[in-house]
Amino acid sequence: MTTPGNYTTDVSDMVAVHRALTNALDAAPNYVAGAGLDAERVDAIGSFYENVIEFLHGHHTGEDELIYPLLEQRCPERRSELERIDDQHKLLHDPMEAARSAIATWRAAPSTANAQAVVEAVGLIDEVLRPHLAEEEAVMLPLAATWMSPEEWGAMPGHAMMVFRGDKPWLPLGLVREEFTQEQRDGMLAGMPPEMRAMWIEQMEPAFNAFIAEVRR
Repeated sequence: MTTPGNYTTDVSDMVAVHRALTNALDAAPNYVAGAGLDAERVDAIGSFYENVIEFLHGHHTGEDELIYPLLEQRCPERRSELERIDDQHKLLHDPMEAARSAIATWRAAPSTANAQAVVEAVGLIDEVLRPHLAEEEAVMLPLAATWMSPEEWGAMPGHAMMVFRGDKPWLPLGLVREEFTQEQRDGMLAGMPPEMRAMWIEQMEPAFNAFIAEVRR
Protein backbone atom coordinates (compact mmCIF):
# COMPACT_ATOMS: atom_id res chain seq x y z
CA MET A 1 0.00 0.00 0.00
CA THR A 2 1.37 3.40 -1.01
CA THR A 3 1.85 5.78 1.88
CA PRO A 4 2.31 9.58 2.16
CA GLY A 5 5.77 10.55 0.96
CA ASN A 6 5.71 7.83 -1.69
CA TYR A 7 2.80 8.90 -3.89
CA THR A 8 3.20 9.75 -7.58
CA THR A 9 0.04 11.84 -7.85
CA ASP A 10 -0.58 13.72 -11.07
CA VAL A 11 -0.95 17.37 -10.05
CA SER A 12 -0.64 18.85 -13.55
CA ASP A 13 -4.29 19.89 -13.54
CA MET A 14 -3.37 22.75 -11.20
CA VAL A 15 -0.96 24.14 -13.79
CA ALA A 16 -3.92 24.23 -16.18
CA VAL A 17 -5.99 26.04 -13.55
CA HIS A 18 -3.24 28.61 -13.13
CA ARG A 19 -2.99 29.13 -16.89
CA ALA A 20 -6.76 29.52 -17.17
CA LEU A 21 -6.72 32.23 -14.51
CA THR A 22 -3.74 34.18 -15.81
CA ASN A 23 -4.90 33.98 -19.44
CA ALA A 24 -8.29 35.38 -18.43
CA LEU A 25 -6.70 38.19 -16.42
CA ASP A 26 -4.23 38.99 -19.20
CA ALA A 27 -7.07 39.37 -21.70
CA ALA A 28 -8.74 42.20 -19.74
CA PRO A 29 -7.33 45.11 -21.79
CA ASN A 30 -8.53 43.58 -25.06
CA TYR A 31 -11.88 42.35 -23.75
CA VAL A 32 -12.72 45.60 -21.96
CA ALA A 33 -11.63 47.77 -24.90
CA GLY A 34 -13.67 45.60 -27.25
CA ALA A 35 -16.81 46.27 -25.22
CA GLY A 36 -16.65 50.00 -25.86
CA LEU A 37 -19.79 51.72 -24.60
CA ASP A 38 -22.12 48.91 -25.70
CA ALA A 39 -24.13 48.15 -22.54
CA GLU A 40 -24.73 44.49 -23.50
CA ARG A 41 -21.06 43.88 -24.24
CA VAL A 42 -20.04 45.67 -21.04
CA ASP A 43 -22.46 43.48 -19.12
CA ALA A 44 -21.05 40.30 -20.69
CA ILE A 45 -17.40 41.22 -20.08
CA GLY A 46 -18.21 42.46 -16.59
CA SER A 47 -19.95 39.18 -15.79
CA PHE A 48 -16.99 37.25 -17.17
CA TYR A 49 -14.54 38.98 -14.85
CA GLU A 50 -16.82 38.80 -11.84
CA ASN A 51 -16.93 35.03 -12.35
CA VAL A 52 -13.18 34.80 -12.96
CA ILE A 53 -12.60 36.54 -9.63
CA GLU A 54 -14.96 34.07 -7.94
CA PHE A 55 -13.07 31.27 -9.69
CA LEU A 56 -9.86 32.53 -8.09
CA HIS A 57 -11.56 32.87 -4.71
CA GLY A 58 -12.86 29.30 -4.86
CA HIS A 59 -9.51 27.96 -5.99
CA HIS A 60 -7.69 29.56 -3.08
CA THR A 61 -10.37 28.45 -0.62
CA GLY A 62 -9.81 24.87 -1.73
CA GLU A 63 -6.07 25.18 -1.27
CA ASP A 64 -6.55 26.77 2.16
CA GLU A 65 -8.83 23.97 3.31
CA LEU A 66 -7.66 20.83 1.50
CA ILE A 67 -4.02 21.20 0.50
CA TYR A 68 -1.90 23.43 2.70
CA PRO A 69 -3.05 22.10 6.11
CA LEU A 70 -2.41 18.54 4.98
CA LEU A 71 1.03 19.29 3.57
CA GLU A 72 2.01 21.34 6.62
CA GLN A 73 1.09 18.35 8.79
CA ARG A 74 2.89 15.79 6.67
CA CYS A 75 5.93 17.93 5.82
CA PRO A 76 6.77 19.64 9.11
CA GLU A 77 10.26 20.55 7.91
CA ARG A 78 8.62 22.63 5.14
CA ARG A 79 5.84 24.06 7.31
CA SER A 80 7.14 27.63 7.51
CA GLU A 81 7.64 27.78 3.75
CA LEU A 82 4.20 26.36 3.05
CA GLU A 83 2.56 28.73 5.53
CA ARG A 84 4.29 31.67 3.90
CA ILE A 85 3.06 30.69 0.42
CA ASP A 86 -0.46 30.02 1.67
CA ASP A 87 -0.49 33.41 3.41
CA GLN A 88 0.09 35.04 0.04
CA HIS A 89 -3.59 34.40 -0.69
CA LYS A 90 -4.40 37.19 1.75
CA LEU A 91 -2.50 39.66 -0.43
CA LEU A 92 -5.18 39.20 -3.07
CA HIS A 93 -8.18 40.03 -0.89
CA ASP A 94 -7.99 43.80 -1.40
CA PRO A 95 -7.18 43.72 -5.14
CA MET A 96 -10.04 41.27 -5.74
CA GLU A 97 -12.47 43.44 -3.82
CA ALA A 98 -11.30 46.55 -5.67
CA ALA A 99 -11.82 44.78 -8.99
CA ARG A 100 -15.32 43.68 -7.98
CA SER A 101 -16.16 47.28 -7.15
CA ALA A 102 -14.67 48.62 -10.39
CA ILE A 103 -16.56 46.07 -12.46
CA ALA A 104 -19.86 46.87 -10.74
CA THR A 105 -19.34 50.59 -11.41
CA TRP A 106 -18.47 49.94 -15.07
CA ARG A 107 -21.51 47.73 -15.60
CA ALA A 108 -23.79 50.34 -14.03
CA ALA A 109 -22.25 53.26 -15.95
CA PRO A 110 -20.20 52.30 -19.02
CA SER A 111 -17.56 54.93 -19.78
CA THR A 112 -13.97 55.10 -20.91
CA ALA A 113 -12.81 56.10 -17.42
CA ASN A 114 -14.73 53.27 -15.74
CA ALA A 115 -13.42 50.79 -18.30
CA GLN A 116 -9.83 51.87 -17.59
CA ALA A 117 -10.45 51.43 -13.87
CA VAL A 118 -11.47 47.83 -14.52
CA VAL A 119 -8.36 47.14 -16.61
CA GLU A 120 -6.12 48.57 -13.89
CA ALA A 121 -7.90 46.68 -11.09
CA VAL A 122 -7.77 43.36 -12.91
CA GLY A 123 -4.14 44.04 -13.82
CA LEU A 124 -3.28 44.47 -10.15
CA ILE A 125 -4.75 41.05 -9.37
CA ASP A 126 -2.56 39.58 -12.10
CA GLU A 127 0.52 41.41 -10.82
CA VAL A 128 0.08 40.05 -7.28
CA LEU A 129 -1.01 36.59 -8.39
CA ARG A 130 1.75 35.62 -10.80
CA PRO A 131 4.68 35.39 -8.34
CA HIS A 132 2.47 33.39 -5.99
CA LEU A 133 1.49 30.89 -8.68
CA ALA A 134 5.11 30.50 -9.74
CA GLU A 135 6.12 29.70 -6.17
CA GLU A 136 3.26 27.25 -5.75
CA GLU A 137 4.33 25.40 -8.87
CA ALA A 138 7.96 25.31 -7.76
CA VAL A 139 7.40 24.41 -4.10
CA MET A 140 3.90 23.18 -3.32
CA LEU A 141 3.10 21.03 -6.35
CA PRO A 142 6.13 18.70 -6.04
CA LEU A 143 5.31 18.18 -2.37
CA ALA A 144 1.65 17.51 -3.16
CA ALA A 145 2.60 14.96 -5.82
CA THR A 146 4.57 13.01 -3.22
CA TRP A 147 2.58 13.58 -0.04
CA MET A 148 -1.07 13.65 -1.20
CA SER A 149 -2.90 10.63 -2.57
CA PRO A 150 -4.73 10.87 -5.90
CA GLU A 151 -8.01 10.70 -3.96
CA GLU A 152 -7.00 13.57 -1.67
CA TRP A 153 -5.84 15.68 -4.60
CA GLY A 154 -8.94 14.75 -6.59
CA ALA A 155 -11.21 16.34 -3.99
CA MET A 156 -10.22 19.82 -5.22
CA PRO A 157 -12.54 20.17 -8.27
CA GLY A 158 -15.66 19.12 -6.37
CA HIS A 159 -14.79 21.43 -3.50
CA ALA A 160 -14.28 24.31 -5.95
CA MET A 161 -17.74 23.74 -7.43
CA MET A 162 -19.30 23.70 -3.96
CA VAL A 163 -17.78 27.00 -2.83
CA PHE A 164 -18.10 28.86 -6.15
CA ARG A 165 -20.17 32.02 -5.62
CA GLY A 166 -20.53 33.27 -9.19
CA ASP A 167 -23.60 32.95 -11.38
CA LYS A 168 -21.85 30.88 -14.08
CA PRO A 169 -20.57 27.71 -12.39
CA TRP A 170 -19.63 26.24 -15.75
CA LEU A 171 -17.18 29.05 -16.57
CA PRO A 172 -14.20 27.86 -14.47
CA LEU A 173 -14.59 24.32 -15.73
CA GLY A 174 -14.77 25.49 -19.33
CA LEU A 175 -11.72 27.73 -19.00
CA VAL A 176 -9.68 24.94 -17.40
CA ARG A 177 -10.76 22.41 -20.03
CA GLU A 178 -9.40 24.75 -22.69
CA GLU A 179 -5.97 24.38 -21.05
CA PHE A 180 -6.20 20.59 -20.74
CA THR A 181 -4.80 18.09 -23.18
CA GLN A 182 -7.36 15.87 -24.87
CA GLU A 183 -6.31 13.05 -22.55
CA GLN A 184 -7.00 15.25 -19.53
CA ARG A 185 -10.39 16.29 -20.91
CA ASP A 186 -11.35 12.66 -21.47
CA GLY A 187 -10.16 11.72 -17.99
CA MET A 188 -12.11 14.53 -16.39
CA LEU A 189 -15.33 13.42 -18.07
CA ALA A 190 -14.68 9.78 -17.20
CA GLY A 191 -14.20 10.73 -13.54
CA MET A 192 -17.46 12.66 -13.26
CA PRO A 193 -20.56 11.06 -11.75
CA PRO A 194 -22.95 10.13 -14.60
CA GLU A 195 -25.45 12.85 -13.69
CA MET A 196 -22.76 15.53 -13.63
CA ARG A 197 -21.26 14.30 -16.90
CA ALA A 198 -24.66 14.46 -18.61
CA MET A 199 -25.27 17.95 -17.20
CA TRP A 200 -21.91 19.17 -18.48
CA ILE A 201 -22.39 17.76 -21.97
CA GLU A 202 -26.05 18.71 -22.40
CA GLN A 203 -26.27 22.04 -20.55
CA MET A 204 -23.09 23.47 -19.13
CA GLU A 205 -20.70 23.05 -22.07
CA PRO A 206 -23.14 24.62 -24.55
CA ALA A 207 -23.69 27.50 -22.12
CA PHE A 208 -19.92 27.98 -21.77
CA ASN A 209 -19.34 27.85 -25.53
CA ALA A 210 -22.06 30.42 -26.23
CA PHE A 211 -20.90 32.79 -23.50
CA ILE A 212 -17.19 32.59 -24.26
CA ALA A 213 -17.91 33.22 -27.94
CA GLU A 214 -19.73 36.40 -26.94
CA VAL A 215 -16.87 37.47 -24.67
CA ARG A 216 -14.22 36.90 -27.33
CA ARG A 217 -15.97 38.16 -30.45
